[in-house]
Formats: sequence, structure tokens, C-alpha cells
Amino acid sequence: MTIPTDFYCRLTNRTIIEIKGNDREVFLQGIITQDVKHLESESILYSLMLSPQGKFQFDFFIIQVEGAWLIDVNTTRAQVLVQRLQLFKLRADISIQINVNWQVGVSSAKLEMENCFSDPRLKDLGYRFYDQNIIDKTPSDDYEILRLSLGIPDGAQDMIIDKSIPLEWGMDELHAISWNKGCYMGQELTARSRYVGQIRKRVFPITFKVPGKYAVGEKFWADGQEVGELRAINDNFGLAILKLEALKTEISMNNYPIEVHKPSWMILPE
Repeated sequence: MTIPTDFYCRLTNRTIIEIKGNDREVFLQGIITQDVKHLESESILYSLMLSPQGKFQFDFFIIQVEGAWLIDVNTTRAQVLVQRLQLFKLRADISIQINVNWQVGVSSAKLEMENCFSDPRLKDLGYRFYDQNIIDKTPSDDYEILRLSLGIPDGAQDMIIDKSIPLEWGMDELHAISWNKGCYMGQELTARSRYVGQIRKRVFPITFKVPGKYAVGEKFWADGQEVGELRAINDNFGLAILKLEALKTEISMNNYPIEVHKPSWMILPE
């Protein structure tokens, strides 16, 4: 199957959380992995919230619109994120609520509209835009296949909450983490993973050489050993979390070989 390069569609699995108030910068700065001060010069940020143990909990985009910050998050995690943010709010001068008026779209071309931004993870992903009535021009599967072919995880869909380690999923190269800001929840263990070099697995885009019924959660094998797990699939494309040492051998699922691809953006240890 040809990888789509032309797309314009609404992402129906995204929800917008609106944050207003004078303390929103100080509030978010201490709990997310990205540096919100970058919003002074950048239009959109990609960031995470981690557990105290440095494991994945949420991923989202942040944009600034009309004096408020809009958090673009997977719908399945939106209400949970609102509740989590409310726990940290204390007496901060902020309001946090879901805004049902906004919709999230993606496009391969830049649109002549105010709230259209190049995807901060990778330019090959095109543009994210925010409007109140987005009508699909192409199937959303076109975008999903492109995303998988580029090896870009959708956190809430593909990663495992409270288990996935951000650096195994390329969150450093995909600009979700600032290494120059102050402390945030999970920062110590995330920094240790980076500087001590403890990353032994990575997520890779894969293609199946033999069509079949494959399911998320199924295991990959090499030389009789379990070496990874399928985390996403669409048509013949998937994302697999794999042990780096297994890349030197043939990897298979259900005795069918797969092809592992190294994305151009990925940096692996030498």
C-alpha cells in the first residue's frame, strides 16, 4: 500500500481543555516536561505529564488562543487530565475546563487560517489546525498510516499508562521534553535515563511481510526469545516496541517475519 501524503481531516479522538488565569504559566511549568516559556516565541508545544517514577501518563499539545491556553489531548484521557490538573491547582489563579467548541484537524498543507501550526514533533506530519466546524476531505486513516510509517507514537493510543518510559518512545527526539527547565514530576528519573544510557528498547515503525490478523499486545520473537510487542496497527503498518539487541536478527510474529524501519529522526546509540 502507498503511504498517503495528502490529507485533510478532523481528529475525532481529540478533545480541547482550556486553561485561563494569571497563574497558568507557573502552574503548568512545574508539572509538565516541556518549557511553557517557549510559548512566548513558538505557536505550539508538545509535552508530557509523567508519574513520579518518570513513566508516561499523558501527552498533549499546547497552543495559545485569545488569552487562554488550549490543551489538545486524546479524548479518552481528557477528563482524567482535568481531574489531575485540579488536584495540583490549590489556590492558583486559574480555571480548567473542557471546551467543546473547538475541534482538532490535521492537514498536509498549511491552511490560510489563524490557528494552523506545523506539527512540533516532526515537519513530515504536516499541520495541526483548530476550528469549530471541520469537515473531512480525506479519511482519517490516511493520516494514521502516515503517522505509523514515520514511527510517531500517539501516546494515549499506543503507549502504556504508568509503564512506558518516554525515551524508549522517542519523546526526546520528538521535542516533548525540555532539558533546560527546572524540576517537574518525574524529571530525575527521566534525566537519569538519558545521561546514564539505560535505554535498551525503542519503538519502531514496522511493516508486515505477510498479511494477517495481528493484534495490539501480541509479542515479537527472535531466536526463540520474546523481544517486543505490537503497540499499534493500521492496514500493513504498525508500531513495535523492540529490544535494540534484537535488531541484528530476524524478528517475527506468529512465525511470520516483519520488516523493521529506522526513522530518519531517530538517534540510536552507536
